[in-house]
Amino acid sequence: MRRLLPRLIPSSFAGRTVLLVIAVIVAAEAATFSLIGHFRRNSHVSQTVQLIAGQMHLLQIVLPRLDDESRRRLAADHGAHDLLLRPDDSSVPDDQPQFHFADRLAADLADRLGEPVHIRLGPRGGLWIGFMAVNERWWLILPSPRFEPQALPTDLWLGLAITLAAVLLIAGAFVKGIVGPLARLGEAVAATGDGAARKVTPGGPREVRRLAERHNTMLEQLASIAAERREMLAGLTHDLRAPLARLRLRLALLENDSERAGLARDIDDMERIVGQCLGFLRSEGIAAAPAPVAIAALLRDEVARQRELGRPVELTVSEAAAACQVAIAAGNLQRLLDNLIDNALQHGAPPVEVVLRTAGDALATLCVRDHGPGIADSHRERALEPFAQLEPARATNGSCGLGLAIVRRIAAACGGEVVLGDAAGGGLSVTVRLPTR
Repeated sequence: MRRLLPRLIPSSFAGRTVLLVIAVIVAAEAATFSLIGHFRRNSHVSQTVQLIAGQMHLLQIVLPRLDDESRRRLAADHGAHDLLLRPDDSSVPDDQPQFHFADRLAADLADRLGEPVHIRLGPRGGLWIGFMAVNERWWLILPSPRFEPQALPTDLWLGLAITLAAVLLIAGAFVKGIVGPLARLGEAVAATGDGAARKVTPGGPREVRRLAERHNTMLEQLASIAAERREMLAGLTHDLRAPLARLRLRLALLENDSERAGLARDIDDMERIVGQCLGFLRSEGIAAAPAPVAIAALLRDEVARQRELGRPVELTVSEAAAACQVAIAAGNLQRLLDNLIDNALQHGAPPVEVVLRTAGDALATLCVRDHGPGIADSHRERALEPFAQLEPARATNGSCGLGLAIVRRIAAACGGEVVLGDAAGGGLSVTVRLPTR
């Protein structure tokens, strides 16, 4: 029973609220009908006692004035209000009734008449009620249909059904007024969690409006903090470019080749870190291109540019993916591919293989793999986070852990996702799934 009960209770706030309203209505109606039934039964017993007592008083007055023939004729004809009159003879049953109505009837008649009342249960279910008249015992027979009050009229049931339907409609409108603003607030919070901050118009009860206002205030504070961070980092990386340029100038004046080579590597690392920071800042607030573009053509141009730089990059485009279109800007695709290839060459091993294919009619998959050691499954989710350094040596190798984070941010802005996996034959496989248009 404990396992079944949670399944029967709705999981949503609206469902539970409606269930609570229905439970309250059912409990109230049950209590109302219980009280109505109690008072109807009491009233029915009182009316039956009054009827029988009146008949007894009347017969006690009439019977002494009648002769035997008139009494027999009266017993044969008497049937007022379904009451039958019978003399005391061998046809009187001996069974004592054992139910509440008979006990109440006997007690109330005894109180009203001031004398004990004998009651028997007839073979057909009727009650035989004995009384004395002219020193003789007579019996009034009350048929069984008179034991219970009449059923409630149909109009009453119809009115109750209409009232219940009206209450449920009012409760539904009331619940909708609460759940609607909560649902919109939940969608805004979920969108904010996914990186697309969205304000919500306050509505509903006071507590829900206050919660929505606090959510909007929080978004404004987060936007202000993010703007300050971007400004600070952008200024820092911009200011670093001038010292780097001066270092390159001084490097050119050095005569020692070994010192020149070491300083050149350090400067390259510093420029790579500055470039990653600027790329990460540019990836904030990326929006998908309004018009879809042929991704295969853009990839061919970017891979050709990589080969011109002397990088071992190979491109394969499936026949189905040759004409697919994706809503991504050319600049964003260039940054995405640059970071994937840089990551493959810096932390993996050449050659780098770029494969574009389709997954059904709705997805284009861009897979970039290397032939290095790869990334352990337990570290893959962390590798997609900003400034993640899986190995201490990477921090001294011109990397600040932003490459894959930039890729994921660009893919998310286009409605896609990034998945890390093991490449066939060894190495890391980075798959970018993008929706086609």
